[in-house]
Amino acid sequence: MLNDALPCSVDLVVNSYERTFRTVLAPGFFPDIVAQNRRSFTRKIALINNVDNKQEAKDLADRLIARGEIDAYFFVEDYLSQALNITGLTYQDLGRVPNYSDCSLVAVTLPGSAYLLYWDAEVRLQKLANWVDPSLELMESDKRILVANPNWQKPTLERETLAKAGKFAIGYGFSDQMFLVRKNDLARPIYQCHCLASLRNPFAHVAAIFEQRVDAFMRTHRRLRATYMDATYEHLEKDGTAYAPSDWCERGRQIRNRTLVAVLKRLPTENPCFKV
Repeated sequence: MLNDALPCSVDLVVNSYERTFRTVLAPGFFPDIVAQNRRSFTRKIALINNVDNKQEAKDLADRLIARGEIDAYFFVEDYLSQALNITGLTYQDLGRVPNYSDCSLVAVTLPGSAYLLYWDAEVRLQKLANWVDPSLELMESDKRILVANPNWQKPTLERETLAKAGKFAIGYGFSDQMFLVRKNDLARPIYQCHCLASLRNPFAHVAAIFEQRVDAFMRTHRRLRATYMDATYEHLEKDGTAYAPSDWCERGRQIRNRTLVAVLKRLPTENPCFKV
């Protein structure tokens, strides 16, 4: 049974693009996410980015609205300028991989509920779990917590944990695959922070993407992540993405970043900007 007693208003936003939008905008996709989380949401929103046939995506989304499966949909390109103004960034700041940041920036700056659950099209929970309500309770009681998420598949949680609070592991770090956040915390100009530990991001030699920028903000401002240990999400795309340098400048930055991260791993420090 879904939990309809919402302690805080939460919008579910699912991002999609050319490879995934037909799956996301198919009947049943959004209801399945609601069922996975065992709770309802204030609004269910489809975010559509970088598609070849905008009219096709619009038609599919309109059908979902008619079926009552989503409440709204937005094309990233239509709201990106507004998002950049709110967050204090320029299009040039997104570098040569803008689609790894623009969708998230739009998601956190859309009007709506106080909280946002951002959900990548290719992630799902391994088993049904209402992890959102316990996370909201923790985030409301401890304002140091910036974001919350379920556990991930790789066995790195223990190494990244600073403390535990009930079913939560508390630490630093951020993933843009799935996250629960107070929108006001990210819908502001926080994205110009710099942190050496954030250079571990696999895109760091290409551009400072949304994930890296949020991680840097969290570490420089001592904001924390709460990971719900009793739920795990998986990413269905197993092939991964090649982040190959495009020129000698990027190759140089990649070598520099790998060297710095290797040095940071050996440092006896608890400073989050130097601890990886």
